[in-house]
Amino acid sequence: MKRSENAPPAFLAFIDDLSTSAEKNPDVLGLVLVGSAAETFRADEWSDHDFFLIVKTGFGERFRNDLSWLPACEEIAFSPRETDHGLKVVYQNGHVLEFAVFEDPELELAAVNSWAVPVDKTNITERVKAIQARTNPRPFILEDEWALFLATILIAIGRARRGELLIAGQGIRTRALNHALGLLRASKSPLDQTTELEDNLDRFRRVETQYPEEAKILNEISELPVEESARAILQFVINLGVLNEVQLSWADVLKNKLGW
Repeated sequence: MKRSENAPPAFLAFIDDLSTSAEKNPDVLGLVLVGSAAETFRADEWSDHDFFLIVKTGFGERFRNDLSWLPACEEIAFSPRETDHGLKVVYQNGHVLEFAVFEDPELELAAVNSWAVPVDKTNITERVKAIQARTNPRPFILEDEWALFLATILIAIGRARRGELLIAGQGIRTRALNHALGLLRASKSPLDQTTELEDNLDRFRRVETQYPEEAKILNEISELPVEESARAILQFVINLGVLNEVQLSWADVLKNKLGW
């Protein structure tokens, strides 16, 4: 665990209290910290605690419904269920937890990149190593990424012209932007000493730290009206200079259809 004493003291104290609770509970088999809870050098006042709690078979719902095992449980403001296994918990002071409770056979449903195992009563550490090994996203293929980017824009602008501006905006500002970030990373290395900050499960994370100039441009583009935003993000990707003439010609299909 990459623990940094420069992290907020309350953040580290919560990890200690959570670990103590998991260690003492006879129905808990392990605790897996993920994200900044595992790499505390990244933690700041806005960081939440992400983790998996692994419990004995048959005890999952008990731990999801009765949160008395959490530190300072009496200070919880609300705790919505997010998935079959996961919850978000928000304390009165605004502190957020995002976690999943897995019964022992369910742990392999998880995906991880950054992780640490402060509590392991069985073979949790070895299993998480195996999960990390298979978590890597599918191989990046520039040609496919570019083609999907173009198709996403074409579909989104069609919806915008139909009057469906909300979903069109989502297509440009989320899906197309996700492809643009992949193409950005393929075209340019991040700033020195920031490579390890990349989140291979979410391209949107820490772009401002790794690519500050491009992040500023993309943020400005995302604030434009939908069609203007689409045209700007298309030009942004073209300007990256990683596409060959044949690939660039595919953009003509989109431009001709949309009258650009």
